[in-house]
Amino acid sequence: KFAGLDVSKLEAINVELPTVKEKRVDVAYRCWLNSGISIIVQAEFQLYYEKNFAVRMLGYWTDLKSKFPEDRITQIVFTYGVKINNFIDEGDNISFVKYGFTVIDLSEIPFERFLSSDSPSINALGILSKDCDVRRLIEKIFEYELEKSKTVLLIDKIYILSKLSEKEEEVYRSVEEIRKIDIRELKIFQIGEKEGLEKGIKEGLEKGIKEGLEKGIKEGLEKGLKEGLELMIKMKFGNKGEQFISKVREIDDIGKLRKIARSIVKSKSLRELKKILGNKK
Repeated sequence: KFAGLDVSKLEAINVELPTVKEKRVDVAYRCWLNSGISIIVQAEFQLYYEKNFAVRMLGYWTDLKSKFPEDRITQIVFTYGVKINNFIDEGDNISFVKYGFTVIDLSEIPFERFLSSDSPSINALGILSKDCDVRRLIEKIFEYELEKSKTVLLIDKIYILSKLSEKEEEVYRSVEEIRKIDIRELKIFQIGEKEGLEKGIKEGLEKGIKEGLEKGIKEGLEKGLKEGLELMIKMKFGNKGEQFISKVREIDDIGKLRKIARSIVKSKSLRELKKILGNKK
């Protein structure tokens, strides 16, 4: 699960805010929980120290709450090795302000978690992990056997993000050793170092985090459905139903899991349950 969310519906939203200096949030999603409650998940990227950053995030929160008054607001800030003040606590006996948000330091996430994903954009963020194995990361990207233009774009993102972790020389060397791609093909060399670095870091983080958010929420929903189905089978058929648990665990289609849940309610025997799982696998 991602941030403890178990959602039944998810959509990306394009939000412009009227009062804060940076009017457009980096990434925002609206999620509907199975209970019917909706949540706005806002993700921001902050790669440098900013004295009043927490106040700016509070401005985002109040504007989001004004725009979506019936929704809960969850804010997550992704950073890289930067100390972020994520809490405001000011007040006296008469009135007070108490506010905070979640901070995730990408450098502290184990490299293996990035590498285990089947999304190359999420893999690419592994360059920011403290224990990143650069050669394994580059080899993983080439294993996808994508079109050359897409591969170059991914390597471009990794090279730009490696500037933050000071691993750009390792990236350069690994790319040339593994596939002999001319590093000068990368976009950062075509549009200028400073402009390319700033734009590339932003794009690389946004794409990877967006895919991570979507994948994490989907996996959370899938896991929750499977656990619910297992409980339904055990409650309805007792120990005899446990032989079908492994089949439930093999299903990776959320739509099929939902159909099976509805069918189990109607089934009256183990024979019917076997037929249901046999058809829905």
